[in-house]
Amino acid sequence: MPSHKGTNHGLLKSFKYAFEGLSYVLKRERNMKIHFLSATGVIIFSMAIGLDAESALWVFLAIALVLITEIFNTFFEELLDFVNPQYSKAVKHMKDMAASGVLVAAVFAIVVTIQVFGKRFNHNLSWISEVVLLGYMLMVAILTITGGGKSEKNKGSDRR
Repeated sequence: MPSHKGTNHGLLKSFKYAFEGLSYVLKRERNMKIHFLSATGVIIFSMAIGLDAESALWVFLAIALVLITEIFNTFFEELLDFVNPQYSKAVKHMKDMAASGVLVAAVFAIVVTIQVFGKRFNHNLSWISEVVLLGYMLMVAILTITGGGKSEKNKGSDRR
């Protein structure tokens, strides 16, 4: 098979494969659908209210971070299932860690959105961002202290 590296044909194929990957994740993952629809709404709203370039950049960065982490989360889940199809506590922990990256990105996106839209409408919403961050930190602390809401004897029953 001839190589098309460095040609427009090869470049177009690269874009095609990238869009196929994005389409696959969108079709397969409920959370990606939620993130994608939310991002679309935020972008439309941002355009409608005429965000300045710097604010739009922050919003788009936050959106990109959430979408990228969800794509990598899906990739790692599928890779781990492929490599180790039977239940494994270690694999479950790896999947949970990948999912936690998406959660951190989503919290960041919420805080950025609150700050940017508050600024756009001349409202200081820093206190709301602080409440969101505090709530997130408290939830993590409580789940860590309580063992994630599962008793020790039930921890192995999660088929993740």
